[in-house]
Amino acid sequence: MIIRDFKFFPYNLKPKSTFKNASFNINNREGFIVRIVDENNLIGFGEVAPLPGFSLETLEKCDIALNKLHYSIIEKAAKKIEFDLIHELQSISDLPSLAFGIEQAVISLLIKRGELTSLLGADKQIKVNGLVGIANRDVVLKKIDDLLSKDFKTIKIKIGGNSFNDDIELIKTITNRIDDSIKIRLDINGNWDYEKAEYAVNALDNTKIELIEQPVNDINELVMLSDFSPIPIAVDETIKNCNDARNIIEKSNIQTIILKPSILGGIIETITFIKSAEKLGKKIIISSAFESAVGRSALMLLASMVNGNHAHGLNTASYLAEDLASDEYPVSDGTIFFNHKKYPPEFNGLNL
Repeated sequence: MIIRDFKFFPYNLKPKSTFKNASFNINNREGFIVRIVDENNLIGFGEVAPLPGFSLETLEKCDIALNKLHYSIIEKAAKKIEFDLIHELQSISDLPSLAFGIEQAVISLLIKRGELTSLLGADKQIKVNGLVGIANRDVVLKKIDDLLSKDFKTIKIKIGGNSFNDDIELIKTITNRIDDSIKIRLDINGNWDYEKAEYAVNALDNTKIELIEQPVNDINELVMLSDFSPIPIAVDETIKNCNDARNIIEKSNIQTIILKPSILGGIIETITFIKSAEKLGKKIIISSAFESAVGRSALMLLASMVNGNHAHGLNTASYLAEDLASDEYPVSDGTIFFNHKKYPPEFNGLNL
């Protein structure tokens, strides 16, 4: 394949309101959309959007690397040199969000060329969890009621903005208000210390809480907690790179692993980790890092590859005041329909 053209375009999206978790606030979402064109004029899009507070790299570093890639790829195109994805990824291995965007664009293009359709599998109805950010008690309860009215069966709640005792009381209020058909996920973003986490897993209703995500930051404490906790412990922020993911999957008894592919390092690595984890009987949850419709589409592809019928963390579009393109994977009744014949989307309305 010859890449005839390579361009990237910055974007800045605003949320409907500030989204809060225990670590930071999201007031806007910045990134780049990558567009590549092959010798047949087929187009592939990808999204590069490091998330401040999670990603190791900055937007500025991605900008510099994208400019270098642009000149390198255009120079090879002029000489009609075949595009070598492995080589290009080696040059940006320290920039996971950039690797994600480049892989998305190239994989999309290869699927359009009919060269990588084996990734598509079959159509799938993908469950997603509702998402509630940190807010005061009444706002949290109102948002949960709104999600239940929209038929969400799994709801993820960000915890850590109040005192520990207030958080525990809020969680107990929530679990007392729901029936057994609803699953609650708690996301602490590492805001508890080990003693608080140890108390919480024994004090809370383990019949109503599906998992507690990242209760503490230290990986050794997470592993110790998972050894005895009656509530499953899940990891998220601890996974900063491919080695972290590999060690947790292969060397710990943590059973639920939440992967943010744009932070982890790309689509290819995520597919590898899905297969490795499932061989060991572990549950993989694909989670969004508040990407636009472009980046989210790649997450839908990855979620379609995961076995099981559990919910994924893909309901972030509802928090954006606007998006870059029409959403080909809207949430309806707590699910998203992935039509493999329509991947990759055309991204109607994308104005570049």
